[in-house]
Amino acid sequence: MIGIDVVDVARLRTALERSPKLEARLFTPAERAYCRSRRNRVQHLAGTLAAKEAVIKALRLGPLPAWAQRIEVRRSSDGVPSAVVAGTEVPVSISHDGPVAVAVALAQSGS
Repeated sequence: MIGIDVVDVARLRTALERSPKLEARLFTPAERAYCRSRRNRVQHLAGTLAAKEAVIKALRLGPLPAWAQRIEVRRSSDGVPSAVVAGTEVPVSISHDGPVAVAVALAQSGS
């Protein structure tokens, strides 16, 4: 199964400014650290959020609030992203272009 999601970077920025605790609710400490290390933190948070939503859709998991901390988007040493859910790795692809971030997840059979 394939999942895809798109996140509006400005909309996420506004939501984070309005609710400062939202970042800690949606992203793991490792995800936040990675995004803070990048030049455009919110753009990378948007890509990470899109990846989480794509994984949720690919695996048919349920609402984001129930899964946000149980899915972790990681990057390999060469920057290739993947998501880990309950010990299972799910391949993801993340892209950013201007005002949007998009991600695709591929749930392999048996996932």
